[in-house]
Amino acid sequence: MCRLACLIGFSLALITAPAVAREVNVAIGLSLSPYVIPEETRGMEYDIVKEALALEGHTLRPHYMPQGRVAKELGGGQLEAALTQRMEVGLPAHYSDVYITYQNFAITLASRNLAVDKEEDLAGKSIIAFQRAALYLGPRFKAVVEANPLYREESRQVVQPIMLYLDRIDVVIADRNIFNWFAHQPEVAAKVDTRQPLRFHPLFPPTDYRMAFRDEGLRDAFNRGLAKLRASGAYDRIVRAYTPVMAAEAR
Repeated sequence: MCRLACLIGFSLALITAPAVAREVNVAIGLSLSPYVIPEETRGMEYDIVKEALALEGHTLRPHYMPQGRVAKELGGGQLEAALTQRMEVGLPAHYSDVYITYQNFAITLASRNLAVDKEEDLAGKSIIAFQRAALYLGPRFKAVVEANPLYREESRQVVQPIMLYLDRIDVVIADRNIFNWFAHQPEVAAKVDTRQPLRFHPLFPPTDYRMAFRDEGLRDAFNRGLAKLRASGAYDRIVRAYTPVMAAEAR
């Protein structure tokens, strides 16, 4: 009887015990400042994941790679988790709770007083967007910009605030945090007046991202760490550290 009770108790202990602390090999296929800054091994998104894992005793080990390789590396067992994933993409994995949200806007100078309430309002306006925006932002946006000869995409997003603040472009299409980050870079401040009020037109829905894990237990540990991070206020402190204050948004 004692032997059976001991075995049951041992089995329950194994089920409820926290995962053994480990180094977690994480694929990072999307590196966009300020979310992930590879050359400095930090970033808003990076720090959130790192600290959430640390609260459960784990260490993040980053592996930077093209986004197209992430599924192969995770599925093949070379890596244990991946940043910046969406469930609808269909990567077979255990998905975490939402830990970061990106939000793209149409951004204009307030002084121009441009009416941009829907995608069709972008017709005829000069626009700089991030690379592959026409594919990423949906069919309505794609149809509008394909008919617009004044639309272009730029891989170097530091160009966006320079062109906008110099009033050489009508609209920038960018994630708000990414635009603000580059607008605060020294090379931008040296060329333009970034105190000019802006308008952020919410044409696009936010995009929620999750971590993808091979191991369900590790996913659960991350979720626990993320909940602790939010409850302690540390999550908000990380976000504030990477969101410099811009000139007041015009209403």
